[in-house]
Amino acid sequence: MVKSPLVFNQGGFVQAQVENFMAKKGSGQSKNTYLAGLLAWLVPGAGHWYLGQRNRGGVIFAAIGITFLLGIMLSGLEMIDPQNAKAWFCAQLLCGTPTLISLLIQDPTTTINEIYGRGVDLGQVYAGVAGLLNLLCILDVLNRKPQSLPKQNNAVEKG
Repeated sequence: MVKSPLVFNQGGFVQAQVENFMAKKGSGQSKNTYLAGLLAWLVPGAGHWYLGQRNRGGVIFAAIGITFLLGIMLSGLEMIDPQNAKAWFCAQLLCGTPTLISLLIQDPTTTINEIYGRGVDLGQVYAGVAGLLNLLCILDVLNRKPQSLPKQNNAVEKG
């Protein structure tokens, strides 16, 4: 006779649930993927880092960060413009914290129309593409399973 985990005989169901929870906790499966998605939006790569994928998180952080910074270097902070460039602003906002910080520290008296040069357009494109790339990374982190880090053996050998 096969025992079902849903049978309430002498705590069998409760014991099966506790064992399932402990197995998930021990293997790193108890990490919240929605929290990982929020972290991936706040800081690009942080969601993968949280799930235990350190190398992937570092590469994402570097790639999106460099792309966003190139956009700022090409056109300055004023290219983040929620009034005149709404579509680009929405794309840039997907980078999370870097966009919010740039928006807070920019000079409110300088508008994007006062800046001269083609660099403004290119800067907006670079920062917008960085945000759209981060959207792909956020969707990726929401579909990933957490990886547990290798456990370190703290046992002292007696010799």
